[in-house]
Amino acid sequence: MPKKPKDVLSPRYKARVGYESEYSLVKKLVGKGRPGWYAVRTPGSGSGKMAKPDIIAVENGELYAIEVKSSRKPYVVLYKEQVKRLLEFCRMFRLRCPHCGGEITARPVLAVRFMGYGWEFVEISEDTDHPIMIKRRPKDLSP
Repeated sequence: MPKKPKDVLSPRYKARVGYESEYSLVKKLVGKGRPGWYAVRTPGSGSGKMAKPDIIAVENGELYAIEVKSSRKPYVVLYKEQVKRLLEFCRMFRLRCPHCGGEITARPVLAVRFMGYGWEFVEISEDTDHPIMIKRRPKDLSP
């Protein structure tokens, strides 16, 4: 994680934490080291008017469009406009299998990194038209 600044609410620090969370997830997916498991970060996501996710990943033959959030709070909200843009990307980003002609579409996923707790993953339904709130699960205190 980046060195903690005097102002943890500064846009620069928040952007750096976001970048490092995205990069961490890409490393986690690429680190599997098996064919069919890969990910790339799409720089500049969330900025501008083009709909695109933070990460595009292939995991065991499935294509995912992943929006990454990180937080120290016990919850994260993906706002309605962010949901809309992710779903729009998934509707537009389609692949066709050269062998069978079948169409492959990206599955929209929200990946949340709760600092000090780990990751939560939620697949977003294509008919979602409202904000999504993810709550952090309590830490497992078992020995």
